[in-house]
Amino acid sequence: MEKIITSRYYEISNQDDIAIVRIKKNVFEFISDMKQSAQLFDFIDTINNTNQINAIFFYNDPDSFSEEEYDKFINRIMIDAPAREESNLPCFTEKYVRSREIYIMNDLIKRLCGLHVLVVAGIQGTIVTPYIGTAMSADLKYASEDAKFSMAHNKYGLHPSGGLPFFLSGFLHHSKAIEIQFRKENITAQEALELGLINKILKKEDFENSVIEEIQKLISRIKHCTIQHTKRLTNFRRKIINDYFEYEASLLNL
Repeated sequence: MEKIITSRYYEISNQDDIAIVRIKKNVFEFISDMKQSAQLFDFIDTINNTNQINAIFFYNDPDSFSEEEYDKFINRIMIDAPAREESNLPCFTEKYVRSREIYIMNDLIKRLCGLHVLVVAGIQGTIVTPYIGTAMSADLKYASEDAKFSMAHNKYGLHPSGGLPFFLSGFLHHSKAIEIQFRKENITAQEALELGLINKILKKEDFENSVIEEIQKLISRIKHCTIQHTKRLTNFRRKIINDYFEYEASLLNL
């Protein structure tokens, strides 16, 4: 495995024709910092211009998108005062940080949706709303047996970011998507599999290599041009993700 980029937030490597992005700790610092995210975005933008990559696999370290990390981030930027309760609207001491977080995450999702190679998400441990939506943007989703999807946004009176409403309403019946976002605090890996939100549950031991094996099974006998054209056609309806994020920005005055 050849390492391409290493930072405190993520690591990019190549294994044959698979690009691998490992998301590490301090992730909420990363997704609210435009300079730090630019290098990752530049790498993603090069993928469609090469015939050397047939799949991109991104996955999180088990504690990177945890409820604890999200709690620390939100409490740092949100006003926890009676005024918030009176207005019934979330208030931020650092609204620009919240806006950047949403903008950067949305930008990442748009780039992933625009790729002409197979996009695969790996889910480990507990992940909160922004990464749930990001993972749902992938073509294939694999979860470790201990994975848990946390609708943590409800705790703070926030909207479900990361394009979660967009993707859930595409996978599920409208009423089921609404029920999950409002009534479910957590979804286990088994529940996600039964709902069709993920493709397979894998053992948490050697999770990364297990997902890579699954990817190789799919792409090893398929030509690059076939992957490209299949992705372009299958993703046709996803072009409206741009309109969705514009609507989100206007609705929330971002």
